[in-house]
Order: sequence, then structure tokens, then C-alpha cells
Amino acid sequence: MNASYLTDTRDRIVFGETPTLMQPVFGEKLPPPEFGKHRFVVGHDGLYFEAQNSVIAVRQRVAKASVRLPYGEVDQCGIQLRNGKIPYAILGEALLKAHQACPNEWAGLVVWDSDGKRYALAEPELVSAGNSHVSFRNALPDNLTVVVDLHSHGFFEAFFSETDDQSDLGGFYIAGVLSHRTTTPSSVSRLVVNGHFLSCPPLESFFANV
Repeated sequence: MNASYLTDTRDRIVFGETPTLMQPVFGEKLPPPEFGKHRFVVGHDGLYFEAQNSVIAVRQRVAKASVRLPYGEVDQCGIQLRNGKIPYAILGEALLKAHQACPNEWAGLVVWDSDGKRYALAEPELVSAGNSHVSFRNALPDNLTVVVDLHSHGFFEAFFSETDDQSDLGGFYIAGVLSHRTTTPSSVSRLVVNGHFLSCPPLESFFANV
């Protein structure tokens, strides 16, 4: 792509790593973004965020245009699990383990096992856990990729804390917080992409009886 108008090398590096592209009106649609990276696409109705890795693909409008722009339509928006929805039994297992850990917090990872071609719940090695924190070592074998990063808040409300914001500054996954504050478990979720936090459907929508 032509970035000759950028006179500073640092700007060209930023543009190369995180480009902003025009959605074609008449020609072929844009190719998918490079794995692990994100980009912005300008369509007729605003600015879109696009990214994909081996397990998740996302296209989401992040800014609405106040006027119609002379670009193409960006369609098929949303968050897609590239290997299909996660078995609901895995969420049930996570909720049970989170409840058993109460009043302490609990952490777990829904991973895609590229060797077994299946989803699984992995519990990382805990460093410490209490009723207001949980920390763990997140090293995983090469065949496991994080799809959903889960932790619980015990009997407290489900929300993303400042500590969560710091721990989510890297990576590309769905983040979820579970709560057993009431008799009915609750949760909040968001999509994490390279330090960006994107709105996300309810956590349960990524699971199905499969």
C-alpha cells in the first residue's frame, strides 16, 4: 500500500502494523486481515475494527459516520468462533469449579486443542487466590490456544476491574468474569484484541449443546 505521504518512518511503521483501508465499492472485497494483527476499515457508514487469529474472527463497527462516506458496505459483522460454538458442558464445568472455589476467586481457560480438534477447559497453575484476587501462570503447550479467559469474583459482582484491564493488555481472546453473588450465576464478557477492549455478546452465546 502507498504510504509515501507519511514523512516520518515511525508513522509508516504504525500504518504498516495497523493499517486503515477503504472498503471497495465496485471491486472485490478486502482479503482477511493477517493472523494476530488488527486493522481498521472505512465503510460507507463508519469505521470498522477487523482481526482474526486461529480461533476467533471479529468485524465490528467502532465509530458511526455522521455523513455517508463514498466507500463500500461492510457486512457480516460480529464475533465468530472459527471452530464452531463451545460445548455448553464446558461452561457448566467452569461455573461449578468457580462455585466450589467460593469465597475465593477462580481462574480457567477455555482452549482449542489443535491436536485433538476439540475445546477443553484448562486450569492454569495458581500462584495465589483469595476472595478479591486470583493470579496464575498462563504458559500453555503449543497445541492449546486460549479462546475464553475466565475468572470468577466469588460472591462479589461480575465486572472488569482495573487489575483485569492490566492483565488483558495483551492477547486475543474472549474475556469473561463469573459471579455467584446470587443463587443464579451471572457474567460479563468482552473481546480482547491486542490491548483493545471490544463489546461482546453475552458469554453464554458462545456456548451450545453440541
